[in-house]
Amino acid sequence: MSQQPLPYDPTSRASILAYAERLVGHSLREAVNELPGKLRLTSDKGSLGTDLERHYFGYEPNSRPEPDFADAGVELKATPLKTIRGKFVAKERLVLGMIDYMAVISEEWESSTFLRKNSHLLLTFYLHEAGKDPRDFCFKIVRMWDFPPEDLAIIRQDWEKIVAKVREGLAHELSEGDTLYLGACTKSSDSSKRRAQPHSDEPAKPRAFSLKASYMNSIINDSLAMQPVAATEVACGIRFEDAIAARFEPYIGMTADAIAQRLNVRTTSRAKGFYALLTKRILGLGKKDRIAEFEKADIQVKTMRLKPSGTPKEDISFPAFSYLDLVEQDWDSSDLRSVLSKRFFFVIYQLDRDDVPTLVGTRFWTMPVPDIDSRARECFDETVLRIQEDRAEYLPKKSENPAVHVRPHGRNSRDVIPLPSGRLVCRRSFWLNGSYIKHQLGL
Repeated sequence: MSQQPLPYDPTSRASILAYAERLVGHSLREAVNELPGKLRLTSDKGSLGTDLERHYFGYEPNSRPEPDFADAGVELKATPLKTIRGKFVAKERLVLGMIDYMAVISEEWESSTFLRKNSHLLLTFYLHEAGKDPRDFCFKIVRMWDFPPEDLAIIRQDWEKIVAKVREGLAHELSEGDTLYLGACTKSSDSSKRRAQPHSDEPAKPRAFSLKASYMNSIINDSLAMQPVAATEVACGIRFEDAIAARFEPYIGMTADAIAQRLNVRTTSRAKGFYALLTKRILGLGKKDRIAEFEKADIQVKTMRLKPSGTPKEDISFPAFSYLDLVEQDWDSSDLRSVLSKRFFFVIYQLDRDDVPTLVGTRFWTMPVPDIDSRARECFDETVLRIQEDRAEYLPKKSENPAVHVRPHGRNSRDVIPLPSGRLVCRRSFWLNGSYIKHQLGL
C-alpha cells in the first residue's frame, strides 16, 4: 500500500467528489495507471469496490460502522449498470450493510448505525460487461447522493418496519415486499445459511439493508416525469400508505364514470389504460406522469373488479415466461419469487348486475413469505418438472394450487415459443388466483 499523500482532501466532500469524478469515462485500471507514483493493481482479482477503495482512494477496506470517509461523513459505493434498449438501468439493488439482528433491536432511527453510515453516499456507477475483468468496467456516473427529505421519511418508515419484525422474533419472515425503498435482502452465497435472531428459536436467513433496484433507477434517471404524490403528508409523519388511502377516500362509493367526469377523463371507450389513468388522476397526476414513490419502491399497481357476488372478476397475471429460461432458474433467485416478493397496490371496484363499476377501496398488500415459499414454490417446482418432461400443455391449474396457477398468456394461438425439447407451444405465465387474493385482502 502506497504511503504517498492522498490526491484529495479526505475531510472535504467537494474534494472527494472532484477526485471521484475523474473516474467518469475510464475504467479503474485506466484511472489508477494515471495516478502520480505509478501505483499498479495487483494481479489478484478482487471485487471492484474493494479495489476502488484500496487502489484509487488509497485506504484499506473495512467494516467499521462509520462512513468510509469518516471526517467528511461520506460512504463510498460502487454499483453496476446494464443497458436495456440503449438506456442505463441498475443491474441490482445497492447493499448498505448487514443487519445485525441482535444489535439492531436496541437502536433508534436517529442514532442508528444505518443512518450514521449512509446519510451521505458517493455513488459510482459502472457498466457491467460480461466476460471482462471488473477492473476494466467503465465508470459512467459519479455523484453524491443525500436522500431527499421526502425519501428519507419513507426510508425511516421502512427501517422501522424491518426492525419491528426483528424485535418480534420474525426475522425469518422478512420480505422485501414489506417495504418501499429500503429492503432487507438476503445476503449469503449459501442459501441454506441461517443466523440466530432475538426472541425466537427459529434461525433466519442473513439479510442486509439495501436500496431496491427500482430506487436506484430513480437516481439514475432523475426523471422530471416522476412526481411525488405524498411528500407533504409523509414529511408531517403520516404513514405513506395512509396518505395514499386518503387520496382515494373522497371517491369511495362513486362509479368509475362519475370519477372520470369529475376528473375530466374521457369515458367514451374503455381503453386498456382507462383504470390506470383514473388512478393517476385521483393522485393528482397526468397521463404521462409516473408516480415517484411507486417507481422508487417498485410497487405494482393492479386494478381489481369484483363480481356482484364479491368474487374477483379476473385473476392477477404476470408477464409471460420463457420455458427455456424457467427451467434454468433456482427458486430463491427465480423471477416468480422476485415478483411475488414485491409490494402491490390494489384499486378495487365493485360491479353491479349491469356491470357498472363502483370504487369501494384500496389495499396495499405483500404476499406472506410462508405462502411464497410453500404454495408458490410448489407451483414453480411442478411447472419446471412438467416442462422438463415435455408436458407444457398440462401445467398446474387453479384446482391444483390454492394460490398460484399457470395458463396461456399469448396474443393468440399463433404466439408460440420453444420448449427445451424444441417443440413450439403457446406462451404461458403465472397467475395469482382471484380467490386467494380475495381471502388475503379480506374482501
